[in-house]
Amino acid sequence: MEDFTALRLTELVYLPPARVWDLLTDWAAAPAWMPGIAEMHAEEPLRVGAVLDYHSGGHERQLTVIDLDLGRAITLSTGPGDGRTDYSYSLSEDGSDTRMELVVSVPPAGPGGSPAELRHAVAAAEAGHLAAFKNFAEMAP
Repeated sequence: MEDFTALRLTELVYLPPARVWDLLTDWAAAPAWMPGIAEMHAEEPLRVGAVLDYHSGGHERQLTVIDLDLGRAITLSTGPGDGRTDYSYSLSEDGSDTRMELVVSVPPAGPGGSPAELRHAVAAAEAGHLAAFKNFAEMAP
């Protein structure tokens, strides 16, 4: 079976898991740490199927919550089809801090390229994603 993981990152965030979860799911604050996001908001309460609207590169786009374990894990998807990218965040307690993992997955083949090329492009684009969140979270009031 082919691995569709483009990127797997782990960071130790020096905050308790509940605080990290609150910051991770504060959609209005997403532009402070998500690369290329100008604005983000939820259309509805946090649940599987909830839609997040965001602006990136002058375009309106959406993410959908496709998996959720409140306070512990969330997966956001750019949508169905060959251009789909899934962002899976998970939190675990590490003493009084939080071990945070991000797994970015892509479909087996995307438009205009091989699966390996797509994984490489996504990995390059998202490499600083979790470090940016850690920096944002540890400096948040």
